[in-house]
Amino acid sequence: KQWYQRRVRAELKNEFSVSSLMKHENIENDRIQEYYPFVLKGVTEMLKGSSAADPVEIYAMYNKLVVNLFTLEDGQLRTIGSALIPEISKINHSCEPNCVLSFKGRTAYITAIREIPKGTEITISYIPLPKSFLTRKEHLHRQYNFTCYCCLCSKQREEKVDHMLMRECPVCNTHSHPRIDLENDDLSCPSCGSSLLKSLKVNDLVLKNIANFDSAISTRAQQDVEIINHLVEDTENLILEKHWEPALRTGLKATVGLMDWAQLYPSTGLFIAKLGKLYLEQEYSDRTVYIDNVNRAVQMFDISLKCLSLSLSKNHELFLEVERLYRFTQEILRNQE
Repeated sequence: KQWYQRRVRAELKNEFSVSSLMKHENIENDRIQEYYPFVLKGVTEMLKGSSAADPVEIYAMYNKLVVNLFTLEDGQLRTIGSALIPEISKINHSCEPNCVLSFKGRTAYITAIREIPKGTEITISYIPLPKSFLTRKEHLHRQYNFTCYCCLCSKQREEKVDHMLMRECPVCNTHSHPRIDLENDDLSCPSCGSSLLKSLKVNDLVLKNIANFDSAISTRAQQDVEIINHLVEDTENLILEKHWEPALRTGLKATVGLMDWAQLYPSTGLFIAKLGKLYLEQEYSDRTVYIDNVNRAVQMFDISLKCLSLSLSKNHELFLEVERLYRFTQEILRNQE
């Protein structure tokens, strides 16, 4: 649809400044607490003798800066710094946003990833997605000191069920979507009421599902967003260690779940493109294996482009890089015919 490619422009009636940004009281953000003493010392020395050197005012301004900074990324979605954009800071958070924020050089883009009816509020996510309800709740409270009441959170809070998780109860051995215990920030089995969050570690589940991914339990793993996130993290670590083959195996296990939960986000397109590159890194013993790997790489790059086209412009550096790899591998196949 055409709306996927439109850039959303915010019509701003007033000029924004840092002083107009929201600050969050009593925030427990580690970045604020850790670095503020150094910031206070530096700013106080710079403003020595000035009435502006008020620790309370300095803290308030520093608070505003920290909670309103955006992670600045290069063309490969790698973090290269932070950016303060007061206009975009006015856009509210949603755990099921209709837009994503991306950068091209010094320009920020707000791109629609869903159809936005006229009069609907534009939203972005302040945190990486997808995440489970309690994970999102904890992250937003710790970093931004607010409770989210977007449509997704309100639905999960009302139903008291996290449909983004699929857990096995260690007591009654049933597999189900856990109930959310808001009072204790816990998850419980809907069958027997046993605690799931405190009695079962996600890492144990990840190891279990990696070992048995070809069995029936693999379906449940793909329905658990936290397991998928752990598989993605494991894949990235294996790539850093240059263990190409296990990285590819682990990454493919995560891909099915990512396509269900996160195909609208640029990070998914980037992750799948990395799997395409891993196919090209595989050792091969004969021409048949080589051609098969190139074919699989082409498929990965094609899927990646389809994901990226939903959230990035076609002149974005990442989209152009994956498109180049897609054409390169297609050319390899044509030359082998």
